Amino acid sequence: MHFNHAVKKSAVCSRAMDTATLPDLDQLASQGLKSLVLALHSQVFSQREQLASRDVEIEHLKLLIAKLRRQQFGRSSEKREHQIEQLELRLEELEASKPEKPQW
Repeated sequence: MHFNHAVKKSAVCSRAMDTATLPDLDQLASQGLKSLVLALHSQVFSQREQLASRDVEIEHLKLLIAKLRRQQFGRSSEKREHQIEQLELRLEELEASKPEKPQW
């Protein structure tokens, strides 16, 4: 099978995944099935990386908020309170947009 043909099949598989409908698997040749599996694997890997990155940011924000709360009393406490509020808003946004992890 030529490279261009495999790329075209991969593109078809990617479009199918984007619309949440799979092509008729019984009608796909083995190369088409391989392309589909590779595309799905790539998509899962990318989503896992995004979730891990978001989790790291959430933990970082929680630690930063805790640190700022400890430093809150003293000079420029109003400025720190504003920083804390901004970080808490970002944290709420991240936690609210966090999808549930799929059970694989």
